[in-house]
Amino acid sequence: MKNKMNKLIATLCLIVLAGVMNSILFNVTLEDMAKDLNVTSSAISWIVISYTLVITFGSITYSKLASYFQIKNLLIFGVIMFTLGSLIGYFFTGYIWELSARIIQAIGGSSFIALSMIAANQFIPVSMRNFALALIGGCLSLGSGLGFLVGGILTLTWGWHSLFLLTSLTLLTVFGIYTLLPSGYASKERITEPFDILGLFYLVIFVTSFILGVKLNSFLLFLSIISLFLLGLHSKKKRKVLFIDPSVLKYFSFNKLLLISFINNAAMVAILFLYPLLMNRAFHLSSVGIGFIICMGSIISFLISLMIRKLASSISNEKLMFISIVIQLISFCILSFLSMTSIIIAILGLFLIYSCYSTLTVIINQEIPNHVEQDKASMGLGIYNLINFLGMSFGPTMSSRILGINTNFTFVLQSFTVLLIVSLLLMLVGTRKVNTP
Repeated sequence: MKNKMNKLIATLCLIVLAGVMNSILFNVTLEDMAKDLNVTSSAISWIVISYTLVITFGSITYSKLASYFQIKNLLIFGVIMFTLGSLIGYFFTGYIWELSARIIQAIGGSSFIALSMIAANQFIPVSMRNFALALIGGCLSLGSGLGFLVGGILTLTWGWHSLFLLTSLTLLTVFGIYTLLPSGYASKERITEPFDILGLFYLVIFVTSFILGVKLNSFLLFLSIISLFLLGLHSKKKRKVLFIDPSVLKYFSFNKLLLISFINNAAMVAILFLYPLLMNRAFHLSSVGIGFIICMGSIISFLISLMIRKLASSISNEKLMFISIVIQLISFCILSFLSMTSIIIAILGLFLIYSCYSTLTVIINQEIPNHVEQDKASMGLGIYNLINFLGMSFGPTMSSRILGINTNFTFVLQSFTVLLIVSLLLMLVGTRKVNTP
């Protein structure tokens, strides 16, 4: 039984790793794609924007669908769609084909992280659950670093089409999902009430207007506020099954974890955006050299995530989170004032930020199910993943916008220290667990 659970955990980690790597791989090669496809930089940016849009609202959609369809079947569907998009991107050439391939990849890939966390929370025994969630959290940081290095090397060696061929290997996980993942739903029993299409529509409008508002036009943020208001009104209707159940947001401790996670993801992905620019400008490193440094940082953070489970037995999760945010804040200050003067300091700052990001992700992954009611754990995890993706979109976009106003890297990094101070203040407010595993 334990051997089977270990194999299941490994399969879930591979799926998460593939999903995270895929979101980074193509960021490295956008300029090459624009030249080969003969399109402008603004046109090629939709390769990233469309992927981000679909994967953001797709994550919570799969979390909701897991109460209607078996988690196993949804994951298999996700892997097949992800592989189909990869094969289309590899065998067909043209801007529309590549854009369509990324959208199809996102339709499948948006299931990976959300359903893997639900599966771990639902099917992994309590004695191994924190270990599984720790590994999944570690893979989130490991995948980003590997994505930079692998993406750079494959693009230089075989061209950007080879990235699609690499991601198509995810199809190999189908056998593990089919044989190892038990049958079951996110809820105790399958939900038979009609699916909340209107709630999904309001959420799609919110996610689309928020991401495009942050990336392209700030006026679209008013539409996101309106859609959020409409979603709130819709949730007051007497329906048995709502797409977004607002009752999970009634606990302050859960909302606090969401905000800390948003800031954590925004700060980390902002660093992944800023760091290559900083290292190239200050030390003239190649893209492969920068990718190697980022990859080493992700590997170190992954190893640290394996140690968190042992540390948690002697130090409470709250103290570990507080310490991690403090170190993360100090690291941003180090990069703000000293990164341009010494490459050693710049690398040390990145490693510390990566390690703190991984620690916070692992702990929050473990804590989220404990701060919502047990029968609403999948909804809580769905909203949590939605907030994470919104944070990942917010971080680099705000960085580029601030750089457009002030080209000083120090000013951008200091802006994120303010957000980290907010996280630190939130940690000073007590929490109360709803569920005790």
